[in-house]
Amino acid sequence: MTRLSGLLVLCAGLASVIALEIGNAPSGDVAPLQTRATTAITSTPQPATNHTRDWVTAVLARPLFSPDRRPAADVASVAGSSLPGLPRLAGILVGPFGRSAIFAADGSKPIVVQEGGHVGAYTVRSIEMAQVRLVGPDGGQVLNPSFDQAPNRTTTGASTPPRRIGQAPLPR
Repeated sequence: MTRLSGLLVLCAGLASVIALEIGNAPSGDVAPLQTRATTAITSTPQPATNHTRDWVTAVLARPLFSPDRRPAADVASVAGSSLPGLPRLAGILVGPFGRSAIFAADGSKPIVVQEGGHVGAYTVRSIEMAQVRLVGPDGGQVLNPSFDQAPNRTTTGASTPPRRIGQAPLPR
């Protein structure tokens, strides 16, 4: 016998067994399936309150590109920035490259300090996501970044020089 004829004989045998099982199945002994009565609990969906109008009103009250858009100044950041001999904490950088604090002194370049560095008489102990811990002559201090409280100043330096009459405009 070849492999193919063996498979055909096996398939024929299995088909005959299935046919005998179906033919000899008792038909009168099986009770019909009974369905259970179920009570459907339906909850009436509550209509979702639409807050869109409130959100739009709140957003339009403070436009994104407004020059006076600043977060509310809290007591800790205002009090922390007025330490004697210490410039204002302007920003904090935390990332895989390390941790740095940026101190902005009026009229000079910003000072970037890592943990363990010195700013005036103060030593930077730790730099966290929202605060910098310092140790100085008055003991330990915690600073939060703050905005410059001075009124808006015009930038000096990179402005375009005035044109003279009859002079061609500068290329852009």
